[in-house]
Amino acid sequence: MRSTTSRRAIWAALAGLTAVLPLQAADLSITQFRVRGPSGGNDEFVELQNTGAAPLDVSGYKLNASNASGTTGTRLTLPAGTTVAPGCFLLLANGASSGYSGSVVPDIKYSTGVTDDGGLALLDGSGATIDQVGLSAGSAYKLGMPLASLGSSNTDQGYARKTTGNGLPQSTGDNSADWVKVAPTAPHASTSPCAVLGRSLSIADATISVRNGDDQQMPFTISLSEPAPADVTVHAATADDTATVAAGDYDAVNTTLTIPAGATSGTVEVTVHGAKAAGPDRAFRVNLSDVSGGDVTIAKASAIGAILNEIPIAAEIWQVTGHGQVSPLVGKRVSTHGNVVTAVGPAGFTIQTPDNRADDDRLTSNGIYVFTSSAPAVKAGDVVDVEATVDNYFNLPELKNATVTTTMRGARLPKAVTFGNNVPSSDPNALSCGETNFQCYVGMRVTIDNGMITTGNLRFSNEPFAEVYVTANGKRSLRQPGVRYTVPVPDGVNLPNWSGNPQVFKMNTADFGAVAPDTPFNAGTTFRAEGVMSYAFGMYTFIPTKIDIKKAATLPRAVDSRPFYAVRVGGLNTERFCDTDFNTTFTCSGGDTEPTADEVKLKTQRLSAYIGGVLKLPDILSVEEVKSLQVLQGLAKQLGDDYPVQYEAILQPGHDPSGINVGFLVRTDRVRVLDVRQLGADETWQDQGQTAFIHDHPPLLLTAEVPSIVGRMRINVISVHPKARQNVDKTGSTADRDRQKRFLQAKSLATQVQAIQTDRKNRLAPLLVVGDFNAYQFSDGFTDVVGLISGRYDDNQNLLKLGTNLVKPALWNAVNSVPPDDRYSFLFTENFGNIQGQSPRQVPTHQVLDHALLNTVAQGLFLQMKYGRGNLDAPVQTLDDSATATDVHKAIGSSDHDGFVVDLLTLPLGLF
Repeated sequence: MRSTTSRRAIWAALAGLTAVLPLQAADLSITQFRVRGPSGGNDEFVELQNTGAAPLDVSGYKLNASNASGTTGTRLTLPAGTTVAPGCFLLLANGASSGYSGSVVPDIKYSTGVTDDGGLALLDGSGATIDQVGLSAGSAYKLGMPLASLGSSNTDQGYARKTTGNGLPQSTGDNSADWVKVAPTAPHASTSPCAVLGRSLSIADATISVRNGDDQQMPFTISLSEPAPADVTVHAATADDTATVAAGDYDAVNTTLTIPAGATSGTVEVTVHGAKAAGPDRAFRVNLSDVSGGDVTIAKASAIGAILNEIPIAAEIWQVTGHGQVSPLVGKRVSTHGNVVTAVGPAGFTIQTPDNRADDDRLTSNGIYVFTSSAPAVKAGDVVDVEATVDNYFNLPELKNATVTTTMRGARLPKAVTFGNNVPSSDPNALSCGETNFQCYVGMRVTIDNGMITTGNLRFSNEPFAEVYVTANGKRSLRQPGVRYTVPVPDGVNLPNWSGNPQVFKMNTADFGAVAPDTPFNAGTTFRAEGVMSYAFGMYTFIPTKIDIKKAATLPRAVDSRPFYAVRVGGLNTERFCDTDFNTTFTCSGGDTEPTADEVKLKTQRLSAYIGGVLKLPDILSVEEVKSLQVLQGLAKQLGDDYPVQYEAILQPGHDPSGINVGFLVRTDRVRVLDVRQLGADETWQDQGQTAFIHDHPPLLLTAEVPSIVGRMRINVISVHPKARQNVDKTGSTADRDRQKRFLQAKSLATQVQAIQTDRKNRLAPLLVVGDFNAYQFSDGFTDVVGLISGRYDDNQNLLKLGTNLVKPALWNAVNSVPPDDRYSFLFTENFGNIQGQSPRQVPTHQVLDHALLNTVAQGLFLQMKYGRGNLDAPVQTLDDSATATDVHKAIGSSDHDGFVVDLLTLPLGLF
């Protein structure tokens, strides 16, 4: 291992070798944009304009963005065949949820937003930046003084570029001078009228590479937007920048150029001197002035002449990767010797520094990917010398345009990093790689001894079974107690922030041939693997070279059969179980149309397979998100056709504008219904100045008798489905309103629960409150819905204060009996912003939303609670494929929740 002192000395020697990133010549400019609009943070657009005299092919051009911390990423790559005509526009817009709301139809959409205080850049097909604008000093993209952020107000405001006298976009190299705030915005698309541009003169940037000491001529093209009727003359003169005449980098030019009448261009050449050693890229300028003839103005008066030193720099891998996501040697030609090939893929391979030369800095990686574009001719264990250009591919340092020489075969592979309980870190305040959890391992060998796949395969492009999310500690990625990560803990709330599970990462199983392409994996599968860390499309990704499945999870995974002397009560959110009629304020489906008759039939069949084959035919089943009694009766009939049971459908309409309700399926062959009634259905509150119902889905109380050991037993079951929590962790009036409504709903139900359990005739009857509570088994820091209904509300852990608990004795949550790693009924992908990597970090989080609260009597009879697995753990493709199954596999994908059952021991009626 190298000492820290020697390492710092090497870094000091390389400190000046940063790449020159010039603005390359292009007639395409950003001319208007907004990064927030009336619909919120995703209501964005970016307007581009071709200010040249000829059509411009922009295939492969990229729209990049930066946040205020300088983390960059590609938002959009323009598809092949995209062309912008002279003076015409191209409109790019965010098509994500609550995205672009303007009336001008965009030409191309992207899906990841730009932060309010970030920046934008336009890159050409080679990756060179051709235009950029920033909204903060910390943005990686900006010119001169950045613009001021327009804040977080959801109004129609943005920035537009000023124009010169001849109608061309102004570009002085200073954002603050070139842009002006506009409100409202007025974007242009390819269908908008094209601008009529006056005759103008422009000089294009130029680039030259030096590999030895030879002199070269660097031509600068000076162009007219259209031919002039008379000769046009213009003065051109060089000016020093990082390249200087005194240092012998180039020869000064001070000349007058004439473009003859009818011609459109001329050339000024500058002699550039070569170099004999590796060194920094340098640049100078050529400036135009004193144009005359032909009624011409100067549109672009200055060009950059970039001298790229491509004499390779001798460097270790850890010097190439550096501390950040972008290599300190990006764009440079490097040579690195005597490194070991650790993994080989179809278009490249990874190399790693041998252990005896490995860096002693944990924040830099000793591995890197060499992109070859086709199958490389190396094998794991080869020792190679590589000369290549350092690239930045989606913020992954890699080597491209490589010359590879194998000097030895069969070398011992470098020691692998072991991922397990402590690495990667589960503490966001002490990440394994400083600012990220994985950057310092990218390109390096990794072993995982106790891995768990936490999601089924996602789809990617034409791959039906692509990446999965995993942990290296053998545990699910569960939602844990605390306020959501990145959300400030409210004043007066004694809770920490939940970590956000930074230890979760992706695995692409087939990239290096560890498994066959399109191999499905169910969540819950455990494995051991060896491989390398990579970084794909903004997400850190583990690519195994070898994987051993320790235990493969199967689907569906049914609950145990009901014990003989037990009554089974269950809950299932059916996920928008709708009929075909659009007779509500909003569609029941949540889409543009209601399902067809065939789709309703298929949904009914899949739910029957789940209730019968996975939940094993509960005696009483609470069902949520059901449109009508008729569609629920159809499910009851389907269950009777599929299984030897008889179910009665029970549903009473509520107040939901999309028509979804709560109800029951009751086995009439085992249960006798005594009474059904809604609780608090007519209660109201002041909703932003309007009187409105508190409950969209009023709780539904079922009182029944069930078989006991000898005779019958009275039981009360309440089906619930409070308001969703999609705005709870946010700020603003909508979040405040939603929190208050959830609080009032829970308080209303708590009052009803207390009245039931203190009613003399129910004093010894088991009471269960079941369903989709849209809340966790602990407080989120704002309103603990489950705690309030159960009588366990703690004001110290909640923003909204209750005072005294309403339910006494408190109810018990049967979720607490479930093994910790199995406590989940819903899978939600959390977006935590740019905290790790280029893109907002997506983390699949398993959480309990579906609960069973038991009174003291029910708790005393409690046998077990089980979740039936058929929806959350399956690959996305399997969810679709299972629709055509003819057995219990048809249950897979029947809902976006996993349902549950609770078994209670039955006792003789005479004991009450």
